[in-house]
Amino acid sequence: MYKAVLVDDEKYDLEGLRRLIPWEELGIEVVCSENRSLAALSYIDQYPIDILVTDIKMPVLTGLELSRKAQEKNPSLKTIFISGYQDFEYAKAALNLKADGYLLKPIDDDEVAELLRKVVAEIEEARKQLEEQQHFEESFAYIRGDFLLHLLEGKTDKEALSFFLARYPKPLPSGAARAVVVELDDALWKMNRSPEAGRAELKAAVRAIADYVEERELGAWCEVSDSQLAFVYEGESARLEQELTALGAHVGSLTSYTLTSSYGEPAHFPDEISRSYAQAKELIGNKMFLGKNRVIPPQSAKLQISKDAKDLNASLEAMFAAVANYALVHICDCMDELFDNVRFFEQPVQVYSFSIHIASKLEAYLSTVNETYESLLGWGFEHLDVVRQFETAEDIKSWLRKTLFEISERLFLKKQTKGRRLIEPIEQYILANLAQEITLREIANKFSYSANHMGYLFKEQTGESFNEYLVRNRMERARALLKDPALKIYEVADRVGYKSLAYFSRLFREQFGITPGDYRKQSG
Repeated sequence: MYKAVLVDDEKYDLEGLRRLIPWEELGIEVVCSENRSLAALSYIDQYPIDILVTDIKMPVLTGLELSRKAQEKNPSLKTIFISGYQDFEYAKAALNLKADGYLLKPIDDDEVAELLRKVVAEIEEARKQLEEQQHFEESFAYIRGDFLLHLLEGKTDKEALSFFLARYPKPLPSGAARAVVVELDDALWKMNRSPEAGRAELKAAVRAIADYVEERELGAWCEVSDSQLAFVYEGESARLEQELTALGAHVGSLTSYTLTSSYGEPAHFPDEISRSYAQAKELIGNKMFLGKNRVIPPQSAKLQISKDAKDLNASLEAMFAAVANYALVHICDCMDELFDNVRFFEQPVQVYSFSIHIASKLEAYLSTVNETYESLLGWGFEHLDVVRQFETAEDIKSWLRKTLFEISERLFLKKQTKGRRLIEPIEQYILANLAQEITLREIANKFSYSANHMGYLFKEQTGESFNEYLVRNRMERARALLKDPALKIYEVADRVGYKSLAYFSRLFREQFGITPGDYRKQSG
């Protein structure tokens, strides 16, 4: 319900107004009725109201003065003046105050009710329009970031562009402008180290960047990712670099983050701004080589390395293959090849960034084999911060090489352990059934393998083929049985799975260099 205050220094008129008008039916609650204008003003100063119904001429504080003060607090307040004085000056003053109604005493109840209905309808319409405007602004605020990002990426068609440019709440460049990209350094690293606290600090850092851009009126901005923002700057590059340097210091004073920024060459807005943005994105992407916690201008030369990006990726792939195959010598070769790039770096921070990049790529590789630094080494990605303690690139390379050796060995041992768990029940079955006719295909079917896979698994885990393993164990069993003089040699052969005594004797001799009969004589 809407809230109304009634004021009239005539008590009977005030009481009649309060009792005879169907306030509840009109959707109005009378929250205050006073015959003293100062008391009514005190209430208005403390509580929000929608409608003021007041006598114009009252002692101490007139209705006109009361309305003026109330409207200073609430410009949307609806005011109805009631007066027994048909003085034009009062009416004119009331109209100057944008009165919503002017009634003469004695008032007509129906006339008052009708006027109040009109006032309520106006309030409802104004509120509806305000809600629609707020909804539009909220919706627009929600999608305007996407609009600007799409514009920077060159993905906005002309129709949508015209619509948004006409409704964008803040001024946009009218000529040449630069696209700027700012990125919080080591965001993923910090999130992995402390997910909950890291997420809160990351949001705070992003908010600090956005607030700074708005307060300094650097241009319209949008979020590119959880740790990256972009904005459109219209002005000289010298001032921009000063602002970006100050922005980095500002973010550093509020959070533990450092900030790397880049910007493109000037381009006509909006038609060519995507070109400037693409350049800024490319520059921020080269942070690994150019260093972080700095401003990267368009004239910054890209890192001159002896190999292009494809060669670098190829070296990394070769290194990962060496890690997977426990090829330690090859790991050394790959590390030497990768760190050959370091001689082209100009600053120590570039070496650190390059090393962290290698470690990040390694972590991504480990995830493809369902492993992590935690599962293999017992430490998280944040442990890699140790590289910042080294003073030379050779020290960093040595530490990384040692880490890769350890990871490679752990992967190898896990692989071996896993294979042993698979092969042990198969070995137990074979040893328990040496007297039976056993074939590779039979064993493979029993343990749900293909014959080829079973053969490969046996060779990998035992170093022998299936037949070599079977014959060796049968002969070992036969040699033990031959020590029992109560068993005939053909009975021994039968107990280890051979029906042909001649075949058994030949295999025994090939295995031990002596016939079963001669072995019995020697052991007896």
